[in-house]
Amino acid sequence: MEQKYVNPKVSRISQDTLIVGIDVAKRNHWVRMTDYRGIDLISPFKINNTIDGIKMLEEKIRIIKQKEGLNNVILGMEPSGHYWKVLAWQMKSNEQVNYLVGVNPYHVKKSKEFDDNSPSKNDKKDAGLIAKLIKDGRYFDMHLSNDVYSELKVLTTTREQLVSKRKNSKNIVIAIIDEYFPEYKKIYKNIFSEGSMKLLKTYPFPEEILRVGVEEIESVLKESTKGKDWKSRARKIYEAARESVGVRAGQKSAKMKLRMLLEEIELLTRQIQELEEEMKKMIEETEEGEYIESVPGIGTVMTATILGETGGLSRFKSWKQIRKLAGLNLYEESSGEHKGKTRITKRGRPLLRKIIYLMAKTVIRHNREIMEKYLKLRKREKNPLKETQALIAIGLKMIRIIFKLVKSKTRYEPERVYV
Repeated sequence: MEQKYVNPKVSRISQDTLIVGIDVAKRNHWVRMTDYRGIDLISPFKINNTIDGIKMLEEKIRIIKQKEGLNNVILGMEPSGHYWKVLAWQMKSNEQVNYLVGVNPYHVKKSKEFDDNSPSKNDKKDAGLIAKLIKDGRYFDMHLSNDVYSELKVLTTTREQLVSKRKNSKNIVIAIIDEYFPEYKKIYKNIFSEGSMKLLKTYPFPEEILRVGVEEIESVLKESTKGKDWKSRARKIYEAARESVGVRAGQKSAKMKLRMLLEEIELLTRQIQELEEEMKKMIEETEEGEYIESVPGIGTVMTATILGETGGLSRFKSWKQIRKLAGLNLYEESSGEHKGKTRITKRGRPLLRKIIYLMAKTVIRHNREIMEKYLKLRKREKNPLKETQALIAIGLKMIRIIFKLVKSKTRYEPERVYV
């Protein structure tokens, strides 16, 4: 007889199983405890996000296990935001919990109307939905690492936040320059270069430049640009200041604002560099880092992000699991004879998805073999891919390549790209 496929997650759940669904919040968590059929074994209850609340939950689990004669405990929650982490780490170390799992917040949202035909939200209801999703095998095992990979995740997440802050500050600086000295960007294509930053902190606007004269501007640029074309640039700036159509009102306050923003950008840049230095040290502690970095175009930040977001590639059985984790797995909207477009789900870790895309853009510039593959995808006769589609395809190919390198513990070899 042909064997039927059984979801291994469902097979964990039997008459011997206690299912604990928890809706996590900042101060209080709602808990639902059900059996394998989804029937409540105790009235829904609330616990505080304190050690007393944790002890209360552990005691309730112990009592219900003993009363109902259960030996297997699956405890799950939505791993969204950050409030869940404290409870998850506490439950990970609890000997009563056999499986610590997570449910997709999207699934909870979509299943709200199943029982009462209402999209209403309340924490007690959500805890029950989480328990039912676990009962149906719609969950995933939580991976809580306490090693170098968790350190890399914190480092890369922090770097991403600082880069975002720096980008916002730079955009505000550009807006100020556009308002008060719009001609400046024609002289400095990169207004955040060393010489430009020095000038903007001292004499940023036309009136000041005209007041101090071209020799003073030369002096500032000479000191900060190490003798690189400072005379001609100073002259261009002075001439642009004479013809500037920039706003005159509010310059004193705008200069203060500009100075503060530039100091913030310099501080953020130093902090980002510090984080990247720490990433290098952490990568050296992993066995996987050297194999990933052996690929031309993949550097410290990309390697650290991939390792931090995945918790290490060697823990996966297939590269497709990494694709799914990033939300780059495909789906198709089809109905009847209509066949819709194939798209990526985008239901995964956004930073991992972003770094895979950036990795593709970088690698095709440094790797001839991958560039050739990219051009074939763009120019093939049947179904040529658009730029973004091709980059996503290349990103996924790179994940396959580095996954294989890590698993086989080998360094990158160009001639094996097409294998």
